Amino acid sequence: MIGEHLRRLAGLPAHGNRTLHIDQLFLGLLLAFFDPLLRSLRTIESGGDFGGRLDLPRLARSTTADALAVFDPVHLQPIIDDLRARVPHLARGDADLSGILRRIVAADGTYLTTLADVAWALHHTKTNGRRQGQVRANVQMDVATWTPQVLSISGDDGLSEPASFIKDLLSGVLYVVDRNFVNFDFLKALLAKDNDFVLRVHGKVPLMQVVSARSIGAADAEAGVVADEIVELTRPRAPKGLFRRVTIITRNRQGKLETIHLLTNLTSVEIAAAVIGVIYRQRWQIELFFKWLKTWARMDHLLSTSRNGITFQFYVAVIAVLMMYVQSGRRVSIYALVALGRMVRGECTIQEAMAVIARREHERDLNRARQARLRARKKMA
Repeated sequence: MIGEHLRRLAGLPAHGNRTLHIDQLFLGLLLAFFDPLLRSLRTIESGGDFGGRLDLPRLARSTTADALAVFDPVHLQPIIDDLRARVPHLARGDADLSGILRRIVAADGTYLTTLADVAWALHHTKTNGRRQGQVRANVQMDVATWTPQVLSISGDDGLSEPASFIKDLLSGVLYVVDRNFVNFDFLKALLAKDNDFVLRVHGKVPLMQVVSARSIGAADAEAGVVADEIVELTRPRAPKGLFRRVTIITRNRQGKLETIHLLTNLTSVEIAAAVIGVIYRQRWQIELFFKWLKTWARMDHLLSTSRNGITFQFYVAVIAVLMMYVQSGRRVSIYALVALGRMVRGECTIQEAMAVIARREHERDLNRARQARLRARKKMA
């Protein structure tokens, strides 16, 4: 499949008199993704032709930097679309979500550090007085499969985080977002595309009026639900109609009690209040994905200072993630990255790599089951 796309990319015109074509740039960066030692343009150059896989002796550092600035990453989108169509279906990981028929998409941004002299980046002064530049990767991710659906790169463009997502919103999905997305324009745009949402809000923001309160059942109370209300948003620019506010008391990661207010358009009595809380917990998957990208996919080190080049690198990382998922049938993990990296370097076959991934995942499943039993025993005690 990748071979077909490489032939398509090879047919695109080169820019000026450059000898580096987009297919070779993409293939080189993809191969480098699976090698933990190739973290910069200089070390990627040292990789030579990647064991004869490239049609040129090496990805020269200066030429690669120039190519990243001019090659349009939109040409990689068909690869992402093709791989996403091949991602195997996963059953709901949580039985409480069995009644939620729409795909759950978490939307959020993560900041990546770049050079302070990048003109279009966001800039701030650190506590040590040094200036730092950052760009924000805006990601919409399917929480069940860890597959990014839409991504973009923002800098000093004057757009808030919710505004950066409006132009790329999907249709017919259930968005789960955090408090930084309390924005009426965002909610209106989301609803206009036939989407549902679960949004964490502050206790008193946005302003709302309680229309009616629902009784709390035993199962909801056990899940920490203390209020289930039908509300109207009272600000002039707020979306019209009835919404639902679910208030849950839970323990945070530090073990302290915390009150969470969730606003949603899922007002049906068939969807229990506790399920709204379960949906919101799915948002944590995008935080894990961001950590994975920065820790293992090495997106903490940007290869380019241009918006175009950073987007190109992000697309390559997403393609690599999707390839690992399609090959292994499981969500990406460090085991898959290591095993498929060995395969790329010619150290093992695809069958051997898959066997390693299956064995490691089985061991992890057994460990999770042990931990679950321990938590259950402690709870009973």
